[in-house]
Amino acid sequence: MRWLVFFVALIVAAPSFAGTIAVVDFQRAVTETNEGKSAQARLDAMYATRKNEVERLRNELETELKDFQARAMILSEAARAEQEQGLMLKQQNFQNTYMQYQQEMQQNYYTLLQDLDTKMRALTATIAKEKGYSLVLDSAAVVYSGGDTVDMTNELIKRYNGG
Repeated sequence: MRWLVFFVALIVAAPSFAGTIAVVDFQRAVTETNEGKSAQARLDAMYATRKNEVERLRNELETELKDFQARAMILSEAARAEQEQGLMLKQQNFQNTYMQYQQEMQQNYYTLLQDLDTKMRALTATIAKEKGYSLVLDSAAVVYSGGDTVDMTNELIKRYNGG
């Protein structure tokens, strides 16, 4: 009987021994910090120039294709084959350029945000230690959190921005 009372007391008291659990929306934090906004602006500027170049190449290819289709019937077999070969090379160039730009953008995005993410996670650990949180989870991985969970995203953004 004493064991039963002891276990019931332990179960009832266990939540009071547990530390506070916090969550952080790292994606929102990254996009709302000054450094994150700056990184996004740089990526947008880079993407704009790349997007314009891809658009120019695409329009050029479409124009040449339409021109070829309009003249294909009056071209000799050799001239038609030569122009088809040229169009195929231009299409390959377009696809290669597009894929190269996509890879560059992904790499730049990853590089910029990896550094920011590393610094944010270190600051998160510092804040958690200061506040006495025993566990901090990325809110993207949390399916449900009860009322005892603390969202520290706003504080992380404020502290990261120096405020």
